[in-house]
Amino acid sequence: MHEHSLVKNLLRQADAIRRQHDAKRVDEIRVEIGPLSGVEPLLLASAFKQLACEEIFCNAQLIIDQVELVARCNACEKQFVIHDFDFRCADCGRGVDVIRGDELQLVSVSLASDEPATTGKTR
Repeated sequence: MHEHSLVKNLLRQADAIRRQHDAKRVDEIRVEIGPLSGVEPLLLASAFKQLACEEIFCNAQLIIDQVELVARCNACEKQFVIHDFDFRCADCGRGVDVIRGDELQLVSVSLASDEPATTGKTR
């Protein structure tokens, strides 16, 4: 299950951000997942629950935002959402380039310092 290695990488990135901002712990990790990313959101969430057991992550939440598959036509340059994995322009029928929806992306990390009222967010 490659979701475990993806979560390990997310935790490493979040910990680096936590150290950079001298925060006590990570409260939230937000990611975006596209339908062509090859990542199953439920498996990613399950792997996160299993692996986020260190003190700095013990109460952290993983927020998963699923994004639409967006393409741009190679001929008419129209941008549109792809439905039913039909990779042709809805207007002219030509080929397209995917411009969003084929990635897993770290969007933000919410941090907590020693003071409970202080929360930092980074993008």
